[in-house]
Amino acid sequence: AQQWLSAHNTFRAQYGAQPLTWDSTLASFASNYANNCVFQHSGGPYGENLAMGYSSIAAAVKGWTDEASSYTGGYSSAAGHFTQVVWKSTTKLGCGVASCSSGKIYVCEYDPAGNVLGQFAQNV
Repeated sequence: AQQWLSAHNTFRAQYGAQPLTWDSTLASFASNYANNCVFQHSGGPYGENLAMGYSSIAAAVKGWTDEASSYTGGYSSAAGHFTQVVWKSTTKLGCGVASCSSGKIYVCEYDPAGNVLGQFAQNV
């Protein structure tokens, strides 16, 4: 949990966002979903970031936050992982990782969900 939190919160601080807190319900959801070894969004009730092909938690989160350079305001698929990481009204985080035949799958769940249309200006 600490690796996930520090990777997120160090980056969030650069955008004036409050630190996230770890949530065991979100973490269980993320872990259970990661264990399915399916690299597509769950369609669940939370905000969600997925990553694959990274060697560590820090590298996976960096893959999401590196999208900052693609952010131009509003939602875009090119920056959607970044905007969820820094989304100011998100308060809780839970993540999981699974070793699958295709590689490691990293899943994070966010509550309340970010990337809400019409709310980017006040949250990123």
